Amino acid sequence: MTAASIDVRAGVFGAAGRRLGRCVLIALALPLIAPARDTAAQCLLANPSFEISGSSGAVFGGWYQFGAVGSSTTAIHGARSARVSGPNTGTWDVSGYWQEFDSAPGERWSAAVWVSHPASRPLVGQSQAIVNIEWRDGGGGLISYESHVAADAATPTDQFTAMSFQSQAAPVGTVKARFLLGALQSPTDPTPDVLYDHATFENLGPPTLADRQWFDFPGGRTIDFSGRTWRVKGPGFYDPGPSFFSDATNSVWVDLDGRLHLTIRQISGAWNSTEVTLEEALGYGDYRFTTRGRLDTLDPNTVLGLFLWEYGACWDPGFLWWNPFNEIDVEFSRWGDPGNAVAQFVAQPFDWPGNINRFDATFADDEVATHAFRWLPDRVEYRSWRGGPGAESAANMIHAWTYAGPHVPRPDRPRVHLNFWQVTGPPATSQEVVFDAFTFVPACPGTPCVVSAATPLDAPRPLLGAPRPNPFQASTTIRYAAPRAGRMQIMVFDVSGRLVRSLLDDAIPAGNHEVVWDGRDDSGRRVAAGVYLSRFRLNGAVETRRMVLVR
Repeated sequence: MTAASIDVRAGVFGAAGRRLGRCVLIALALPLIAPARDTAAQCLLANPSFEISGSSGAVFGGWYQFGAVGSSTTAIHGARSARVSGPNTGTWDVSGYWQEFDSAPGERWSAAVWVSHPASRPLVGQSQAIVNIEWRDGGGGLISYESHVAADAATPTDQFTAMSFQSQAAPVGTVKARFLLGALQSPTDPTPDVLYDHATFENLGPPTLADRQWFDFPGGRTIDFSGRTWRVKGPGFYDPGPSFFSDATNSVWVDLDGRLHLTIRQISGAWNSTEVTLEEALGYGDYRFTTRGRLDTLDPNTVLGLFLWEYGACWDPGFLWWNPFNEIDVEFSRWGDPGNAVAQFVAQPFDWPGNINRFDATFADDEVATHAFRWLPDRVEYRSWRGGPGAESAANMIHAWTYAGPHVPRPDRPRVHLNFWQVTGPPATSQEVVFDAFTFVPACPGTPCVVSAATPLDAPRPLLGAPRPNPFQASTTIRYAAPRAGRMQIMVFDVSGRLVRSLLDDAIPAGNHEVVWDGRDDSGRRVAAGVYLSRFRLNGAVETRRMVLVR
């Protein structure tokens, strides 16, 4: 190894590490820590599915590397994965990729990644795939770390397996947390290859990523449309635009025929945009949006967006190169110029070569049309056709485009958003769009999407509904769906992280369930009014929901 690869000496590993797995216990004298290096502040795991190449010798953009590393075209998502090989130095040694994040004492992180090893160069003997978290001080010095075994000789070859865990609390003095994906080779075993794909590394907050999805929805209004619950954005001044978004009942509504109406209109002299968001994150599948009327005659200063989006831990334009917010769009707009084509299919970032496909279309009064994207692990299939969600055919097709570039959304938790907003100024008159229906068809096992078996990385996570009611006085009910059987823990914490109530700690079957919290602690005492967090853990995956108790 070069000096740039590993710089932490032997004694640190034995004294500071939380060690999991036989080979890590054996390797007490080994420097298995990422190299010390100055890095910029970071709050998002960059390029987490390894689709974007690096420069200046880096295999992947956003990732530091050491030892024997490369890439592979065997992937669980997209077209590439990260290959980490044993360094083959004749001693206990490690290769790997890593990134570094701002952190603070007491913080906990959730880590997950898909891992595989090929039958051609498998893990054998005591060699292992390891995932480490390192806690470092302001000068980059190592405080302590923990190591987790992602795969070993007993792990099946030639298939990806999901592993996830929650870290210990960051120790006193922590300023940075490093996330490392490595291959540990013993001195007597042949060189293995380990493949990593679709990693996540999230600060558990509060606020959690789940909490952050709803900061732009302070009004708390929901509507039911096409058999699903949607939240209404606003009221307030938010992106895109930026625009003032109204959640008023005469700005966004579902009529007696079950049709959704979005508007741009003046309220007290100010122009207001509208947006709704599906409460559920649906994952891979076909998203079909059925509209009614003349989308081609909307004011040139307006944008109708049908898209997936996930709010991140922060907003940083420096990260847009890898589509951090898992955004893909069908958009109807002339972007302020009446001469532009009216529609486009987009994978973000829109200005990346090959990520946008524009087309023109005309519609009749009251015409029904459907616009769709089929999101799969390695591509997005966009289509727009005349007729309802079941009328797709070559004869009815308006336009189609398949995107297979490096920015296919990852199967994290992006949700459907529908918005209608102002791009270069207000419209000449009030505007309105009408949706007949939203239809979702999950990706199916046994088809080309079998690479993910129709279940993304967060498949073990419970699919959580919002607490109802929320805010609440006497009690609130939380419904959830367990995609597979497992041990479920449901606990209530206050905002300081103190455990208030354990609602469930037991094995549950797959299916739909619900739990009620009566606003009392484990001793049966009524707790004070305030904000509480319900934390769900299923098969090692964790999600959190925010609840407000009023007295």
